[in-house]
Amino acid sequence: MLPVVIANANTTLTQRILKPVIQYQCEREVDHSKIWKITTYLMNEENKKKLKLETCDCVSNHALKDIPAQELAKATVNEDIKQEVIRKAMLNSLKACVISSKSKSEI
Repeated sequence: MLPVVIANANTTLTQRILKPVIQYQCEREVDHSKIWKITTYLMNEENKKKLKLETCDCVSNHALKDIPAQELAKATVNEDIKQEVIRKAMLNSLKACVISSKSKSEI
């Protein structure tokens, strides 16, 4: 039982460490996403900025949920793995978060 508790604690710590990195990366890269370009094509800049913040917050909160704990642990000590985890995490959650944030802003 102890190794599971330690693994869970390390995963949580890793997620807390990587969350702001994912948020930052999302804010830098979201403009290049096809789903983002299509979704925001007719929006004004103020609404795009608000939607980007909401979307990237969603991405940073949900992105690491489907990444295995072992991969997260490796990301803390290897920069290449960290960048790959961040990229994979963003891609996994970006589309759902754009759609979710867009739906909320229309209500």
